[in-house]
Amino acid sequence: MDKLNLLYDGACVVCNKEVMHYLKLDKDKLIEPVDISAANFNAKDFGLTSEAVNLHMHAIDSHGVVYKGVDSFIQIWKRIPKYSFLIPIFENKFLRPTIDFGYEIFARHIRPRLPKRNCEDGTCSL
Repeated sequence: MDKLNLLYDGACVVCNKEVMHYLKLDKDKLIEPVDISAANFNAKDFGLTSEAVNLHMHAIDSHGVVYKGVDSFIQIWKRIPKYSFLIPIFENKFLRPTIDFGYEIFARHIRPRLPKRNCEDGTCSL
């Protein structure tokens, strides 16, 4: 399995906690976290816009393929055997529209209202 750059909001308490959980389980070090709240982060470096990365989580594999939203989680789970059982559920063509809808509600309406981490200089880093 190839490496994965995972673009996530490190200032978001829930987002950060989840990504840190995945990183602890990433025994092969296949996931490279990229905190979009870091002062030196530039979405253009990844061929994306600031608006896009601030709305949805993105992941980019070593071949340059960009994954967004639910597809980012699937890519994470492919690299962490403990969660591989979720892949067929989230890839199910009958369930996927509902899962995508739920993620969209979270991304647009819930995540912006979640507490932010207490970070120095207004940014958070690992």
